[in-house]
Amino acid sequence: MQKRHTIRGTVTTGRRLGRTLGFPTANIELAATDRSRDKEQNGVWLARAAWDDDDSTQRRWALVNIGTAPTVTREEKTKAEAWLFDFSGDLYGRELRLDLLRYLRPERKFASVEELRRAMEEDKENALNIIAQDEFTL
Repeated sequence: MQKRHTIRGTVTTGRRLGRTLGFPTANIELAATDRSRDKEQNGVWLARAAWDDDDSTQRRWALVNIGTAPTVTREEKTKAEAWLFDFSGDLYGRELRLDLLRYLRPERKFASVEELRRAMEEDKENALNIIAQDEFTL
């Protein structure tokens, strides 16, 4: 069984490229304690995202990339980018909790943004298959 990890942070504005590719992401700058964790965590994860909204806690399945976004613009700082399934809205400035449930693949640099988009679709299909097996609860 994989060790599970949780990341918490405030959603910040990113490059907004994901939304043009069909997968808008919520970006979280990682705290120094998160950045010092094992580099083995870098990559794409199936996650459960949660945030408080008025009087309730909202939850969505998500794909989370932890790393430096090497395909688009290599960032100097490691960050978490979460693509929340079936969500449209504004999370800027909200506190987001990401429970990393299953490691899917390492982060890598793709030859093109289109290749990255196809990989994200494959990652989502893989994640939905895991979810369908009822291994995790939302």
